[in-house]
Amino acid sequence: MTAKLQIETYPNEAAADYIRGKAVADPKNFGALPNQLKQRAFTVAGIEQMDALRKLRDIIAKLPEGANWDNVKKDLAAEISIYTGVDAKAAKARAEHTLRMQGFQAYAVARHQQQVSTVGSHPYWMYETVGDNRVRAGHAALDGKVLRADDPWWKTHYPPWDWGCRCIVIALDEEDAQKFGISEHNDMPTPERSDSYSFDASDAGISIDMLTQGRDDADLRLLFNGARKATVQRDDGTNETMWDYMLDRHMEKTAGRLTSATERDGRERALVLDYLTGKPIGEVAVGDERSVVVDIPRNRDVATLHTHPNGDNTPSPGDMLEGFAHSGKAEYIAAGKRLRRWTWLKTPEPEDAKRIKAFDADNNAGRIDIKAYNEFLRRLATTGYIKMEELS
Repeated sequence: MTAKLQIETYPNEAAADYIRGKAVADPKNFGALPNQLKQRAFTVAGIEQMDALRKLRDIIAKLPEGANWDNVKKDLAAEISIYTGVDAKAAKARAEHTLRMQGFQAYAVARHQQQVSTVGSHPYWMYETVGDNRVRAGHAALDGKVLRADDPWWKTHYPPWDWGCRCIVIALDEEDAQKFGISEHNDMPTPERSDSYSFDASDAGISIDMLTQGRDDADLRLLFNGARKATVQRDDGTNETMWDYMLDRHMEKTAGRLTSATERDGRERALVLDYLTGKPIGEVAVGDERSVVVDIPRNRDVATLHTHPNGDNTPSPGDMLEGFAHSGKAEYIAAGKRLRRWTWLKTPEPEDAKRIKAFDADNNAGRIDIKAYNEFLRRLATTGYIKMEELS
């Protein structure tokens, strides 16, 4: 069988978003990431400058945004030559390799997400190579094989599952699958891939809550512990761990859902995640227009998100008290389209603790001095007691 496209260059918003959504990491920090998370970060061997890596990432993203393959490769090669000092021929070869790997993975993630969404009507997937003389024997052995879309075999062999893999997957309905012939799991070949390559389209570009499904707590702690040891950089130039980068993206998406519900009925909502495993603790809690009550384990590191119906994502005095009372590692507050992350960095001075309680009492009585409270928060932030960041 022969695939219609050897190099897919059609516009694909999901593929472009996947590339631009990658955190940039220097090669050392990228190498420290667990294999399952490397596909969520971007690096280029021999380049440590973060601004250069961001530039290269964004050049590649132009491909699924509709740019011409040769033009993108030319721009990529020029930048690689500047930052690595290699000659034009070597830079061109590296650009080809990088573009193929990053581009094919991005299209694969977008295709996988689309195929998963239609698995009800197309429950079978067929493996297809490009059919030329460069197809490796292990890949050729899979050509034309049809298997159920939910078979775990695809976790390790959904293309591109090895270096330079150009294969694709075609979704089939029951009738077409029967025509081609359906294979059983135990009958599928399992060719090995390079030990230095790891890509799983089912893990890439999905939310933390999906990533945690099917993994036990010990596995997740190990996985995310590695992410907490590797530093990446946001587009604004600030550094954070890979785990916090992923957590921020997850909370941004979740905040969109919760704030939409809050805007409809004016009621606060909140959720709690285990900071070490990423798993939710309980269901989303719904309160009234002033507060929401959630059950937060006192001896467990957590990340919390709650909404404010009043459009202000500043932590209230009550938020400050609650955040300090439990082992919170990250607190997120969403209001409208704005999301703020904040957390306590160290214990407040006794006088400051008293002031927070006084502000809380005034707030509950409806007589809080907003200007004085905001100045108090700014002082806590500038003196290193709390950290506050606007994410969106």
